[in-house]
Amino acid sequence: MALAILLLVLLVLFCAIDLIVDLKKKDQDISGKILIKWLFLSYSKVFYPAEPGSSVSKKEKVNGEKEEMGNYSHVNAGHGRKEPEENITNEAKSTKNKRELKAKDFIKIYYDIKNPLLRLFKGTMRNLVLRCGRCDVAFGLPDPADTGMLCSILFGVFGSLHQYWQNFYYFLEPRFDDKVLDLELMADVRMRIYKFIPTFLRFALDRGVLRTGWLLVRTYR
Repeated sequence: MALAILLLVLLVLFCAIDLIVDLKKKDQDISGKILIKWLFLSYSKVFYPAEPGSSVSKKEKVNGEKEEMGNYSHVNAGHGRKEPEENITNEAKSTKNKRELKAKDFIKIYYDIKNPLLRLFKGTMRNLVLRCGRCDVAFGLPDPADTGMLCSILFGVFGSLHQYWQNFYYFLEPRFDDKVLDLELMADVRMRIYKFIPTFLRFALDRGVLRTGWLLVRTYR
């Protein structure tokens, strides 16, 4: 039994896991497939485009439920029980005594985890093998200025991804006169879990990450 468990653990750690994604988003419709393969096992999730009229019926159903809940709350508003004043005062004291993070704590957390997070991102990207990939995005926000800011952020993100994955291609189409988010994503990724263990251990055992974890435990325990 122990030998079988050990063999299973080794297979999980060293055998390749393939992730194949082929998705399209147009308006509110999402279609495509996500496939995960490991040895002779596979799992797939298929997304079908919504049928015409289904979104309308769904909206009517949601509006009907909201109206029904509103009527129910209106009818039962006068039958609620008042909480004792002692419970209210106790809750007020507990919320008053509860610690919260201050601005200097957030600054300290930022400087403690900035470099470990960057190393974690770089190590993760190096250990993911992208055999082929493409992403086409058409996006637009109500404010053209926000669209321009989002455009600069996306170009920076996709440009950094292209440094690690040379066979990853992308096309960004900002639309300054329309609110839209259309997406076409195709990717074939292979990974082996054992390669990520040193990266995650180095991140988890970093002094800055440990200090941040201890600070959060002391604050919210």
